[in-house]
Amino acid sequence: MFVISLALVASMGLTILTYVRLTAEKPIAAMYFEPVSEDVFTAHLVSEDQGVNGTYEIYGDQWRIDAEFIKLKPWANVMGMDARYQLVRFEGRYGDIEAENTRPHLAYDLGAGDVLDLANYLAQWNFFVDAEYGSSTFTDIDPDMVYTVYRTQSGIIVRSEPMPEPIGYKPTVLDQVQGWVSGK
Repeated sequence: MFVISLALVASMGLTILTYVRLTAEKPIAAMYFEPVSEDVFTAHLVSEDQGVNGTYEIYGDQWRIDAEFIKLKPWANVMGMDARYQLVRFEGRYGDIEAENTRPHLAYDLGAGDVLDLANYLAQWNFFVDAEYGSSTFTDIDPDMVYTVYRTQSGIIVRSEPMPEPIGYKPTVLDQVQGWVSGK
């Protein structure tokens, strides 16, 4: 009976470890936006990736970031290895297709490409690699939000949260009422 109980506990532990490893996420970039004029924003982007940090002028009512991505086989993830990525492009975009095709547009090169070029070349011989592809995420721009880009085991995703209030800020009754009315 003790052996069966031990095997059951070990099985549950392995199941939890597998779930944790296959759903692992790591923050890889964060940004916020300041409006300049209608559909023009200054984006403040920070990342541990070399050459990514900076301010970028973008056009549109949305933003997008792209990455080259190497997805590993699930058993490699369970063993502790993580997917590989390199941020390669950052740009504004318009939600409306007519505006996207007729309004100004800027895109920025974020990646040098050397690291993943070698990894991509070697990947075809690597039994850990499941797939190589581009991964992209985009969302609407809200100057009251901070956006965090995450690397998952299968691509990049974005989450947002309200911009933190300045240190020492005390909301007034009017601020509280406006927040309640706007649903914030």
